[in-house]
Amino acid sequence: MNEVLMTRRRKIIRFTCHGVPAKPGVAGKLFSALGGESINIVHMFNTEHGPDEGDISFSVSEECFDKASTVLERVRGEIGIEEITVQHELAILSFDLEETVCDSVIGTMTLALSALAREHIDVKHIAASRSRVFVVLNDEEAERASYILSRVLKEDPIIHPI
Repeated sequence: MNEVLMTRRRKIIRFTCHGVPAKPGVAGKLFSALGGESINIVHMFNTEHGPDEGDISFSVSEECFDKASTVLERVRGEIGIEEITVQHELAILSFDLEETVCDSVIGTMTLALSALAREHIDVKHIAASRSRVFVVLNDEEAERASYILSRVLKEDPIIHPI
């Protein structure tokens, strides 16, 4: 078996923009403003959509916190963001689906979540692309979660921190 390639980004910060109008182009304005300041988005997703509004969450590296905060305050009124909340001390773990023991994305995500739940590790978010699974959790639990996921997803894995 090949190794499970686990990557880890320590100390990411998640911003959640609450009450964002559900209109075409709003997310584009938000991310264009962040990109215009050379802020790299590590992870993003939409949550809790209603017919008129929703929430947009995204994570940046800790080094980008001040710049991202400034941009959000600048565009908040223009975009129509009602509230902004911030979660500090998060980590992202990601692993290549081709390197795991499961044949499907759902199987890999189920295996990962079950293993972490057994060990009482709180997963803030889990997502997948065609080739990778991403798990967001508290940074203080990241080292233990890396070990647990490596053991569950592959025999004798090697973890590669970023």
